[in-house]
Amino acid sequence: MKVSVLINGQAGNASIDAIRSACDRALFRTEREYFTPQSPTDLQNLVLELSKTSDALIICGGDGTLNTAIQPLMARLQSQKANDTAFKIPPILPLPVGTANDLASELGLSRRLERTARRVLETEPHAIDVIEVKSDERTVYMLTNGGLGIAAETADLANQVRSELRQSNPLRHAVRLVGSQIYELLLAGQLLTGRSREWLRGWCVSIELGNGQKRETSAPFIMVNNQPGLGGKYIPAPLTSNTDGTFNILLVESSSLAGIARSLMKIRKGLLPDESVCPRIETSHAVFRSKGSARNLTFFGDGEILQRGVREIEVTCLKHALPVFSGSAEAE
Repeated sequence: MKVSVLINGQAGNASIDAIRSACDRALFRTEREYFTPQSPTDLQNLVLELSKTSDALIICGGDGTLNTAIQPLMARLQSQKANDTAFKIPPILPLPVGTANDLASELGLSRRLERTARRVLETEPHAIDVIEVKSDERTVYMLTNGGLGIAAETADLANQVRSELRQSNPLRHAVRLVGSQIYELLLAGQLLTGRSREWLRGWCVSIELGNGQKRETSAPFIMVNNQPGLGGKYIPAPLTSNTDGTFNILLVESSSLAGIARSLMKIRKGLLPDESVCPRIETSHAVFRSKGSARNLTFFGDGEILQRGVREIEVTCLKHALPVFSGSAEAE
């Protein structure tokens, strides 16, 4: 069995030596190769090339690293469907060493590196859904949770802050110390300071569902969920599964920042606000359009900005598109 291990050394809690040591102990009966890509492009080129010869890929990083890695694989898979050619994605194990590890958490994968690496040998891979996010500009993919409005603005701001901290020698370790709490801290800051007040004015989005139904919303906080939770604390879609061929849309419809904050606090406590305040939709396809003179759309997914400054975004669930290893021997 050939296992290729790709390590993002810039990920939140990554230690290249510790990862190699853990994988060597867990997978000593396999043929292993280690790679430390130096850029997102390097990672994508390596993943695409290694997918041709590897029996399994271990992606070491967080949700952002995994998101970067799957882009060329999903693009190739969708292309081969159109052209009727043979391409198969090898099963992937996310080794959780990033700032946010939402997919690994959903799959039940431990932060104990050696224990998680053993899942390659101890479990059969199973397929999860992938969310395709398409605009006139490009087609990209996500695995966990995403959204528009204040949610996307917060993710964008968090990435900017992390990038600036990493470039400062005295502060570079702050990224690891703060971890995924950076999103919560920045969101709270925006709500408390009124930075997001502009989202309550001139913001209108139409949503066209796969069954032909349409609705308009001024919800400044829109979530698109392929799994129940994110950040280890927020559970916006407790009944959502990443294996059922559908995704969840959560609209936080409030006319005030205080109302938005109350709804998000309930979600943080594991309680869903009343559906009259936070409507929820389950669908396999949706088109989001910015209405009239309203601002353009920016969409985040897996903690990354996937679309920016577009008028229309088409979101589609690709059922059972990505094979993964999970933390449960009974995984389907």
